[in-house]
Formats: sequence, structure tokens, C-alpha cells
Amino acid sequence: MTESNAKWVPVKKQWCDILQDEAELLEKRVYPSEIIPDLEAYRVEGHKCTAAVTCNLIGCQCQWAYTGPGTDRGDT
Repeated sequence: MTESNAKWVPVKKQWCDILQDEAELLEKRVYPSEIIPDLEAYRVEGHKCTAAVTCNLIGCQCQWAYTGPGTDRGDT
């Protein structure tokens, strides 16, 4: 599979109490270049949040911002 088959897909929008703004959670999905029976439609290679830079700047612990492994603020 090539990198051109990868894309960031929105999976959830939610209100962030820390930022007092809406944030969007995304998954990096890699799709096979051809359809193969019994193979998953895509695989997830990463996660991120549209507010990650802001969270990093204020020191917010969240796995979606890569600052707090195990702290899932996207699960609220």
C-alpha cells in the first residue's frame, strides 16, 4: 500500500470543556490499493485532534494531542 491511499477521516465532533470550543477527532486510515476478499476495508494508523496544537501550548494532557498517553478526552 502506498501513502497516497492514506487519508485523515473525521470520526467525531465534540465540545471541549478545556478549550471552550468544538474539536474534531480524526483517524488516519490506509486503504488497500485493490479490493481483496476477507481483507479489512482499511486500517487505522493514527489519531489526532484539530485542537492538538492549542492543547500542546497550554499543557493539556490528552492522547489525541500526543501529550498524555492513556488520557482520552475524546471519550467524553
